[in-house]
Amino acid sequence: MPEHTASILIPAPVKMTPRPGKHQVRNLTSFSVSPEFNTVVPELQRLFKALAMPVESVSGAADIELKKGPLPSGAWQIKITPEKITIEAGERTGAGYAANALAQMLFAATAKGHPEDALDCAEIEDAPRYPWRGFMLDSARQFQDKDFIKKFLRTLSAFRINSFHWHLVDSQGWRYPSKIAAKLGPEGSWSFGQYSREDLQEISQCARELGIRIIPEVDVPGHSSFLLEHYPEYTCDPAGKCNEFCLGKTGSMKMIQELLAELMAIFPDSPIIHIGGDEANSAHWEKCPDCNAALKAKNLSNMRELENDFMVELAHFVLSKGRTPMIWGPGIEQVYPPETVIQSWLNFRDNLRFHKHGNKVIHSVHTSLYFDYPASLNEYWESWMMELSEQGVYMTDPYCMWYEELKNTILGLEACLWTETAPQHRIMSKLFPRIFAYAESAWSSEENKNWNDYLRRKGKLEATGYLDFIRDI
Repeated sequence: MPEHTASILIPAPVKMTPRPGKHQVRNLTSFSVSPEFNTVVPELQRLFKALAMPVESVSGAADIELKKGPLPSGAWQIKITPEKITIEAGERTGAGYAANALAQMLFAATAKGHPEDALDCAEIEDAPRYPWRGFMLDSARQFQDKDFIKKFLRTLSAFRINSFHWHLVDSQGWRYPSKIAAKLGPEGSWSFGQYSREDLQEISQCARELGIRIIPEVDVPGHSSFLLEHYPEYTCDPAGKCNEFCLGKTGSMKMIQELLAELMAIFPDSPIIHIGGDEANSAHWEKCPDCNAALKAKNLSNMRELENDFMVELAHFVLSKGRTPMIWGPGIEQVYPPETVIQSWLNFRDNLRFHKHGNKVIHSVHTSLYFDYPASLNEYWESWMMELSEQGVYMTDPYCMWYEELKNTILGLEACLWTETAPQHRIMSKLFPRIFAYAESAWSSEENKNWNDYLRRKGKLEATGYLDFIRDI
């Protein structure tokens, strides 16, 4: 018996109610979109072109009507009757997610290419489990060109990911043009390339149209050797190679604050600014007279406390500019202003520790959500990596056994793709097929998640040709 065309949706919706009857695909000739959702029109046009369906955009009454309604952010509803298809969303992101759900159903309905192809009637209601569904891409180690980043954003949108965390700088390269650090060009130790201001504006516009927020990152005080090779006056040892800013030189704080202010000006729509804060080696600080003088002046006990003091000052600087600071969750006991968003990546137990201090948490624990880890050991991998299967991604749980304690702390999930082993031409192969599992984990309620049913739905979608449509987005 053929399956209902709405029973294949990924991510799994909150509620799908089958209704009697079918809507014949050959009867679809027009669609209309409320003016607020005009940026969804190209997505629908691309869908109908891919399916060779002569469906044209019109104003007013149409076979498919996408309307604005009183729904919360990200939520959408679709009602399919024998006469028409009505879609409702509260804002642009929900409208785009509904269009993607319609695409999945139409691919299922037209998989055989018969004159009697039809959508099964249904009423579908959906809304996200988490407000934050993020993906981090490392462009510092391996540069990706502007067109690829735009394609990457369109792919994220198709999987209902609403936050693009952009790791733009690291010890291997600096990927945005800086007037503050004008010596930093497109060269890098692993790859060549730098985005122009015009590129960044175009990418930001693309993200805006897709309903995706960009979270740009300048990772300090560690991960900074590329900058410090050009500006050794901010290191503990100007004659040696340092990966960390000196915490004792007053110029270090001033330089970083100017860089962050510049980054905020480049990304005026970004409410959250990531300031890094991970994996700094304290060896140079321990030997540095300036760091030791600062340690004594601040009456602190060790260099990790001095590092925390430094990062807290940066967090307050970001807050003073009307933005929200975000940091990589430290592996040791450090406390940040409660307004600071903590990205938990080392251990799922850290979520409880950050909760204790009143911080909101993004769950990115590497054992479940680092997409640079190999899906199979046929891939290139490094010694610190472990295998991360599609099922491993699907099983991620930011609450573990502490739902009651963390239910008001977890903002959502964020997958990460570091590029030590992933040049541009391999990135999409790192996404697929695990991004299907991530999308459902980041969107669907726990009671609607089922691994075996997920495999059924994904297998059906792949058989319809939908995966090729997404890959060519």
